[in-house]
Amino acid sequence: MTTITKSDFLLYIDAPLHLWAEKHGKIDKTPSEFIVHLMNQGYEVEKLAKEYLEIYVVNHSNSEYLIWQRSFTNQQYELRSDALVYKPNTDSYDLYEIKSSTSVDKENYYDATYQFLIINKEIKIDWLYILHLNKDYIRSSALDLKQLFNAKDITDKVNEYSNEIEIKCKEALVVAQSDKPDGIEPCLKPGDCPCPNLCHPDLPEFSIFDIPRLTEKKKKELINMGILKAEDIPDTFSLNPKQRLIVELARTNEEHIDHKNIQQEMEQFSFPLYFLDYETYLSAIPLFEGYHPQQQMVFQYSLHKIETIGGEPKHEEYLSITKEEPSKPLIEKLPKEIGDTGTVFVWSKPFEISRNTELAAIHPEYAEFLTNLNQRIYDLGDFINLGYYLHPGFKGSWSIKHVLPVMVHELSYEDMEINKGDQAMLTWWRIINGEIPESEIEKTKKDMLKYCELDTLAMVKIWQKLSVF
Repeated sequence: MTTITKSDFLLYIDAPLHLWAEKHGKIDKTPSEFIVHLMNQGYEVEKLAKEYLEIYVVNHSNSEYLIWQRSFTNQQYELRSDALVYKPNTDSYDLYEIKSSTSVDKENYYDATYQFLIINKEIKIDWLYILHLNKDYIRSSALDLKQLFNAKDITDKVNEYSNEIEIKCKEALVVAQSDKPDGIEPCLKPGDCPCPNLCHPDLPEFSIFDIPRLTEKKKKELINMGILKAEDIPDTFSLNPKQRLIVELARTNEEHIDHKNIQQEMEQFSFPLYFLDYETYLSAIPLFEGYHPQQQMVFQYSLHKIETIGGEPKHEEYLSITKEEPSKPLIEKLPKEIGDTGTVFVWSKPFEISRNTELAAIHPEYAEFLTNLNQRIYDLGDFINLGYYLHPGFKGSWSIKHVLPVMVHELSYEDMEINKGDQAMLTWWRIINGEIPESEIEKTKKDMLKYCELDTLAMVKIWQKLSVF
């Protein structure tokens, strides 16, 4: 008999064809090392959440008690709840769904509503809550469980979604029981698809999914028109100017250079020029004093510096691999190398600006330096993101990993031991927790430094290319 678990249902919500693929063995179930690491963080959050509920939620004086991870089945639907608080005075329960995020989203409401529809047929549920991490909590010397979590009452939301989810549950079962995938709706995100051969078997090299910020509604409109190639999008189809420019690139296969805007931007830069990149570790539970839940910890930087026009870039770097709070020695070193004048280039400035703002809160003695640093930052990626320079090889993306091999053929992330941010993050965690043999640490450090260095060297080379347009 076909059954639908909570995970199955959420897979259906993601895309019906993903559920069919799961039920027919068409999805690779092996999670990446980084996903496993995130799952382990989730288990740590659950452990602390259970302790929080026992201490601050369950009214033991009224003989209330906690039921942890109980299984429920109703016909062909099943699940395992996170936490139920039994209240003997009313012979009823409150349901707590635990999340390691710092906010609640629509998927969380769907998740809880699915649970309510099944559980409430067996026991009486009074209130439903999402127990999530409190984004405003700042850790002091010891972890404060009472401040670490927020319990958001979502009872009204669950009631609002109940009819919709009941219908979707029936639809999910039909999909799961189907013998063939014919006619089952695929996803609209090929880059994240777990079964691309099913969802996107005939995807062209430059597709409609490469058009930046194209809405789900417009993607569906184009698919219904039988259009998958970006170059086939008709002139009458509503697009913004940047999207229309991408379509023209797909058609002509020629680069676009906005000389006027590029030159205007170049005129505002002041020497010395700096090219800065941080590597960070994202921890669900704040590990050190001064940190929030789900806050990035800066443990490494790479910095290239060009003193004058035509000058050769000089490189500086830092990597912290001790068990102490990693940013303190880093922020002590950086001001000596980056000075207080000159343009500072980054790629996607909201990330570096946010890290600097957080560092200023953690290390207030450097707040003035970090505020000044943020005022000097320029997002080099804006040349591509704003459409000043576009190349068909970017395929609508302005990610540096897409831009670099097109603009600077001699540089590539492909053959590096560490070539992704999540890989660097996980490697750092393994070093500081003794999971890498002592004999391999020096080589691993070199690999980490090499990866971060390429991020800033890439910016140098891209800036040099742009400066001659």
